[in-house]
Order: sequence, then structure tokens, then C-alpha cells
Amino acid sequence: MQRMLIVDDEPVILDGLYAFFQKANLQDMEIIKAHSAFEAIEWLNSVKVDIVLSDICMPGMDGMELIEKIMDRWPRCKVLLLTGHNEFDYAHQAIRNPCVVDYLLKTEGMSQIRTAVERALAQISEENDFRYQNAWFRSKLPRALPQLQRQLMLDLMKRTERHDVSSLQEELDAVQLPFRSGEGVIPVIIRVEEWNNYQTQADRSLIRYAVANVAEELLQDKSTVKAIDLDYQVIACLIQPAAYRVNAQEQWEQTLRFVYGTLESVQQSCADCLNLSVSIMVSEQAVAWMELNQAIAQLRLSIHEGPGLGMEKLLRVNVQPDINVVPNPLSQQAVASLHLDQVKQHVAAGDSEWITSYQKWTESSKEGLQDPFFRMKVYTEAGSILIDLLHELGLYEPAKEEVGLSRMLHFDIHTPWPELIIFYQSAFEWIISKRSDTRLNDQSQILISIHQYIKHHLEDDLSLTRIAQEVSLNPSYLSRWYKRITGKGISEYIHDRRIERSKELLLGSSCKMHEISAKVGFSDQHYFYRFFKKAIGCTPQEYRDQKS
Repeated sequence: MQRMLIVDDEPVILDGLYAFFQKANLQDMEIIKAHSAFEAIEWLNSVKVDIVLSDICMPGMDGMELIEKIMDRWPRCKVLLLTGHNEFDYAHQAIRNPCVVDYLLKTEGMSQIRTAVERALAQISEENDFRYQNAWFRSKLPRALPQLQRQLMLDLMKRTERHDVSSLQEELDAVQLPFRSGEGVIPVIIRVEEWNNYQTQADRSLIRYAVANVAEELLQDKSTVKAIDLDYQVIACLIQPAAYRVNAQEQWEQTLRFVYGTLESVQQSCADCLNLSVSIMVSEQAVAWMELNQAIAQLRLSIHEGPGLGMEKLLRVNVQPDINVVPNPLSQQAVASLHLDQVKQHVAAGDSEWITSYQKWTESSKEGLQDPFFRMKVYTEAGSILIDLLHELGLYEPAKEEVGLSRMLHFDIHTPWPELIIFYQSAFEWIISKRSDTRLNDQSQILISIHQYIKHHLEDDLSLTRIAQEVSLNPSYLSRWYKRITGKGISEYIHDRRIERSKELLLGSSCKMHEISAKVGFSDQHYFYRFFKKAIGCTPQEYRDQKS
């Protein structure tokens, strides 16, 4: 959002300029007015101002002095100077100042002033384009790329919806990931089994980075590859053939053979160079981008299949969803933990999809409940997840009474499974409802605060910035949010309240017109007359006479 400050000590000119630019529909532009340079400085001290449209000759502090104050606070601000006389000395000083973009006579008319403002906006836009698209990308992007690439890859591994190929390619290109959105990828999981001498978090973070580099270095000879760390123990790699060829099937077969053979070298390099023991799980086939989430989960769970947990496994895993495998107890625990963690993520985000993950958790846990230690682990994890969520969301204290958390103190391996399912489902539903109620209540309170502020400050400044400060919201966001919630702009609401209050004062008081004008926020009585007549169809005095 851009912000323009209009400064003039003559109320008629100030209100006229303010009204003109309010109606000009300059996109995402807030207009503020100040009756003196001193009032303008108050605004400059409280908010960022992009354009100042100021009179030159004002009592106390003229426009040239004001320019110095502007530059001291907002060096990128553009200044347009207005004057009633063609004064060469002022013009000469103004032109030499880098923040002054135009010097206008008031007699030139509103269209010329608007053209100058639009020219200043275009200049701001050009400067922003250069700063962010050229200078920033050249100097900052190379350092930011690794983190941006990691964030996108993590996001892609969580997505389950179908991708639009062109939009996905745009995302990949934006962070310079060399993948092709129209083809699948081969997912690989590298899991650290033994940290040996790497005991501190800093050491382990560096080692995960080193493992990712080893994998990329060895696999990039014949493929396109990117590796990132998923968590404290696991690194994920995504792989595609190095370049597109006519015979796509043969190319994928060659790439898969190369990957399978090279992963053994990755393990060996980790052992020889890093003194690190790792297991590697690789998909037997390429998967679509939308299937990455499920494929990564299957690769992570495959470590629990068969003997040798903790040893340097090298597994090729069929990640097709229709493969029916009877999981062993360790795999069951891992599946249950995975689903419970998904429940936590969904509930924390206020996402209704939590119930699907919850049902999967109950189904995956039920199979192993005959084992008392498995049962103990499931019960303990569920309780821990719930308590963590309540603390994170600030709902712990009310939950003690409303959810009956004390019941958890009596849960043990003899507690019937259906009783536990009902309790935790009710608890998660309570959290979701509380979050929804809180959100709606917050929105309602903000709306009430805005309307109360407007009602009690009609005679004061009611700029979007001032109102936004009262409710601690970004002005641009407040404008969009208010329109979405109420169906009308905030300026329309202020307009209606001013008309409503004007009618009350005209009929319910003996106030004179200039007093009523001031009470509803108009410093110029004549502007109030025009405003009222446009809205009601008659002047304020005619309205008073008719109704009386």
C-alpha cells in the first residue's frame, strides 16, 4: 500500500485536494491530510509516507523546511510542491533537491496535479522493480537459494493434491531447482544409524549437510539430484534423469541402475570420509510429484521391515500403494506414530482433515494392542501429543476443566481402547471448536473496536492508518479484511456514520452549521455542505427546515 500526505494551511484547498484524490481511485493508495507542516511532521514520525503533496508558503514552517524533515525520515519519499505564485527562487531550490519530483502552480488545475502524482507513483514502482528484481536477486538470492530450495522441497513432500504442471515448473524455476515438473522423481531416504563422535547438535547439523553433499556429488554424474535434511536423523534425495531423451523408458531404466549402484558408494563414502553409519532406502520406481508424500512415508517405514535395525541397510522399496505387506510390530509402531503426528499437525493448523488421520491412527494402532508394551507406547504418545498441543495453543488451563484432563491420570494399559478413542477424539474436537470460536470472537471484537473508534472520533482524523493503529493491524490488510467481512469499504462506513451524525445534530441540537461541520470531521463548512447535499439531495439547512 502507498501513502500520500497532503499538506496545506488553507482548509478549502486541503479538503478539495483530499476529496479529489479520494475519488481518484488510485489503486491501493491511502490519502492523509495535514493542516500545517507541524501536523505533517507528526504523521511522518508515526508512519511511512511515499508521496508528499505540499504547499510551499505556510506559516511557522514553509515547504522547503518541511522537505528537510521528510528526507531525514523517509529518504525515498517523493515530494510534489504546490504554490500560488510562480516564484523562481523556490523553484530553483526545489529542483536541486533529489526528493522533489515536481513543482506545480495551484492554478494549473487538478488534472495536472493528478498527472504529477501518477508520475511519482510510476517512479516509485520503477525504483522498487530495480531494487527487488535486479539488485536484490543479484546480491541476495545466491545466498538465500539453498534455504528457498529446501523449503520448496519440504513443501512438495507434504503436498497430496494434483499439481498443475506449468505452475509447478514455475515454482521449481523460481528457486533454480533443475527438475522437470512433467516427469516423476525417484525418492531416496538416507538415515543416520550411528553418530559415533558427533554428539552436539551443531556437529550433527554439519554432518547432515555433509551427507547431502556426498549424495549429490556422487549421483550428479548421471542424474539430476537435490538432497535436503528432513529431520535430525534423515536426509531425503529427489532424482531425475540428467536430460530428456527420445527413448524415455530406456533413460529411466539406466538412471535407476545408476542410482542403485551409486548408493552403495554413498554409504561407503559416509563411512570412510565422515566416520558415519547410514542406511539408505530407495524407491524401485519413479513416482508422481503428488505421490511423494506417501512414497517418503513408505521409505521411512521400510527400515523397520525385516531384521537388522540399526545396521547399514541398503533397501530397494516398492512404494506402489496397492502393495499388501503385513507389518511387524516395530513397523506398526512407526505407522501409528506417523499418523498421530499428522493428527497433531492438522489440529494445530485448525484443519478439518485431522479426523482422517485420527481414524488411520486408531486403525494402525488397534492391530498391535495385544502387546502390552505396544499398548503402553500408544497410550503414552497420545497423551503427550494432546498435552503438547494444549500448551502450544494456550488452551491448557481451560482444557483442565472443560475436557476433563484429570481422566488421563487414570489411563493405563487396562483402560478399554474404545474409551480412549472417544476421549481423545472429543479432546481434539474441543480444540478445533475453541480455535474456531476464538477466531470468530477475535474478528467480532476487532469489528466492534473499529466501529466504536469511528463513532467516537468523527471529528478527528479517520485515516485508514489511524484506525489500523487502534486495532494493531496492517492498514492494507485491514482494508481488504473489512471489505471481505462487511461487504463494504471502511470509507463507506465512515461516510454513512458522518451523514447519520449530521442528521442527529441538525434535528436534535441547536448547533450552528460550522459547529456541526467540525463535529463530523470537516474543517471547511462549504465542503461539508457539498458532501451532505451529494449524499442526501439537499443542503444541511434545507434538511433541518424540512424535518422541523
